[in-house]
Amino acid sequence: MKKLDYNQSNADHTLFFKHSSSGGVIFLLVYVDDIIITGNDEGEIQNLSNCLTQEFDVKTLGRPKYFFGIEVAHSSKGIFISQRKYITNLLAETRKSACKPANTPIDPNQKLCMADEEISIDREMYQHLIGRLLYLIHTRPNISYVVSILSQFMHQPKECHLHAAYRVLHYLKGTPGKGVLFKRSGKVEFEMFTDVDYAGSTIDRRSTSGHLTFVGGKLVTWRSKKTECSCLVKC
Repeated sequence: MKKLDYNQSNADHTLFFKHSSSGGVIFLLVYVDDIIITGNDEGEIQNLSNCLTQEFDVKTLGRPKYFFGIEVAHSSKGIFISQRKYITNLLAETRKSACKPANTPIDPNQKLCMADEEISIDREMYQHLIGRLLYLIHTRPNISYVVSILSQFMHQPKECHLHAAYRVLHYLKGTPGKGVLFKRSGKVEFEMFTDVDYAGSTIDRRSTSGHLTFVGGKLVTWRSKKTECSCLVKC
């Protein structure tokens, strides 16, 4: 890629980009032997594709429809990404295909804690389930907070934590088609929203922060994370 004057992203070493002479920008994302190329310079995209074809045995599949568990749908409104099939498989794997849907991913009245008096559960099974939910956050920002909380009990999970994780599955059962829509827009304005609670953790009184980043009115990054301390001032 360096021979073709592409730069490697510092944020993601599997992402390469290049600014073309016409003012466009081209991106190449690679994972093992799967590649996605996109950008706003069709000529440079074709040139890159030709160079890769000369060096490797490449099969061009056209516009991506499915990439590592993420479904991609193109329409006049924009690009919509979701993980319906991933959710269906997860529900089948956990024997929750016939479960009753929940309206929210977490019970607002429930405060999860270490719960020493609770019965311990299979740690490996719990870690695997939370890992599967963590991957869903790529298209489901609305479960980011609860999965962040549940991941804090990976070392010693109890029955209450597993039931809370199952609550997320019940919510997903009723909302398998939800995802993120990247609307078509010529505007490139950056907006960020952030907030933090005060000593919200029942374990160590540390705070939980969250942020949303929008580009041109489209949600592009989101995160919920436990902070290193208890914040005194809310943003």
